[in-house]
Amino acid sequence: MTTIWRFCRIMLDQKSTRGKKTLLFGILLLAVFVYKACQMGPEDMDISWAEKEKCPVCFGNTCELLHRGNFATVRPESGRSWRKGIVSTGKIGDVQVIAKTMSKPEAWRRYEKFICRSSPRPKECNPSSFILETMLVTNVALKLPFLRGAFRIAHPDSKPALPVCLSARFLQEVKKLFVGKETTEMTNGDVTRRAFLSTSLLISEEAVLLRYFTTQPQSPTPWPFPKFYGACGRVIVVEHAGRTLDTFIDSPWKVRADIAAKLLQLVDTLRQTDPDWILFSLDVSFQNFAVDSRGRVRLIDFDDVLVIDRRTVVNHQEQKKVCNEPCYMDFQKKLYYSDQYHCEDILKYTPTMYANVCARILSDLQKHPDWRKWGEEREYIDGQNVEWAPTDKGLLHDPPVEIRGPLEGAIGQCVEESQPGGRLNAVLTLQKMLQMT
Repeated sequence: MTTIWRFCRIMLDQKSTRGKKTLLFGILLLAVFVYKACQMGPEDMDISWAEKEKCPVCFGNTCELLHRGNFATVRPESGRSWRKGIVSTGKIGDVQVIAKTMSKPEAWRRYEKFICRSSPRPKECNPSSFILETMLVTNVALKLPFLRGAFRIAHPDSKPALPVCLSARFLQEVKKLFVGKETTEMTNGDVTRRAFLSTSLLISEEAVLLRYFTTQPQSPTPWPFPKFYGACGRVIVVEHAGRTLDTFIDSPWKVRADIAAKLLQLVDTLRQTDPDWILFSLDVSFQNFAVDSRGRVRLIDFDDVLVIDRRTVVNHQEQKKVCNEPCYMDFQKKLYYSDQYHCEDILKYTPTMYANVCARILSDLQKHPDWRKWGEEREYIDGQNVEWAPTDKGLLHDPPVEIRGPLEGAIGQCVEESQPGGRLNAVLTLQKMLQMT
């Protein structure tokens, strides 16, 4: 740095034009910037928003991801990203990634309070260390009977979707992913990883689902989800999935038709592609799907996703009766109000995911305003104020004249089938029509 200053003084002593002095001054500023950057280490980055000091009452401790990705606090436009929990953006290699929080502060406070009450030393409790003394890191806490009741610790006013159809096999697979191979004597690291797992299960199903479905190389299914990279404190780091569907409302027809076809293919993947699991998304809206830079459509919201183990499905037949909105709403009531779980016959109801997509996203909402709230029972139960659509337009508004009639007919049959199997046939017709335009 001394050499740079000496050089600059020599140059400034020379008779030079104003332009040369300006250029020299710019070079000097650049040199100072580079010098400062080289002196700054990863520990100088402000990642206080990750709350890593709260671990192991958190999702994980792979905080080097944030340093390596050069994350910084962001102020997303119009608050949309904040509503999705995005607090920072960065890069890992060439991949754009985001850091996002997974639950509201009050949920964390309830969880910490539960830990303190469960601790043998409840006074002056430090949840971050006391969790290691509670049953949350034991085998009892990682079994279905305990979890089904414990989910209400952080979410007393709603019933999360994940525990509804959760199977012992899926829970065991997740446990292996987080904790690794079981040993007779647990190390401090084993106990900490169990704390990460319990916290992830009870605070946010998204942290569990993304980690499980996007990080296993042996998975036979290319799940349409953003990739999970790790967790630091109370944020997870995932691939940036792109722009949400509402930003494509006024795109050219071919762009919207391609997105619509891929959205229907996404539902195909959720309900029938994987040999082990069926995923049933109960919440369909413009903001819950995104299109990345490669044109892939991704599911980005996992608050209301059921995970069904195919081995627990008793009835392997599709619905032999018509299942429209009243049928779908009755199914939700069985899931969320009944003490008995109705997951063994899930195949009767999974085609209604197409109806949700056709009604709420694809259809012309100016002609069918009542479809924007198709099957709204789940949102009503939770008392949510849902923004169903950012506009009266649907994704497939103003189609080419030559396909307008057949397209509207297929969408109508997708929403309200007139005979058993009518919805699935309409979806096939839609996919072919959209791929040809």
